[in-house]
Amino acid sequence: MTDFEIQRRLRDLRTPHEPSHDLFPQIARRIAEAQRAEAPVRRRRGLVPFAAAAAMALATTVGVVSLAVHDQRMGDAEATAMRPAMPSVREQIDRARELATSSDPRLASAEVVLDAATAELEQALEQQPDATFLVGLINRTHAQRRKLARLGLTAG
Repeated sequence: MTDFEIQRRLRDLRTPHEPSHDLFPQIARRIAEAQRAEAPVRRRRGLVPFAAAAAMALATTVGVVSLAVHDQRMGDAEATAMRPAMPSVREQIDRARELATSSDPRLASAEVVLDAATAELEQALEQQPDATFLVGLINRTHAQRRKLARLGLTAG
């Protein structure tokens, strides 16, 4: 192929060409399919709060059960020596049941979580008495407990 032939073919490409068939129906169909595929899927969000509450209840139940198993393995005397301020697991379960039947069950699970957090913070403070940030965390936990008590009074 010579330069002359290449130039002639290039000049032929400059002329307008009509497609052999109408392309618009196919383009319109593909656009419509793409829009249907990208259409937002409406989800019901009505179950999200219940799922969150169930997850929180499950987490607290697992925590209480693990504390009970831990207390059984360590022996009751050693467990009470390590955590004298924390109520026993049986007392926590009874208190949680009482709150669940008397008022909002979410208050019961929150109280169990706050009890466990307080016990862990006090144990950490015994290990590191110079850690002032732990005292702040304990104070915040006690403030949350007071707020929970106010909520329990207003809910009942």
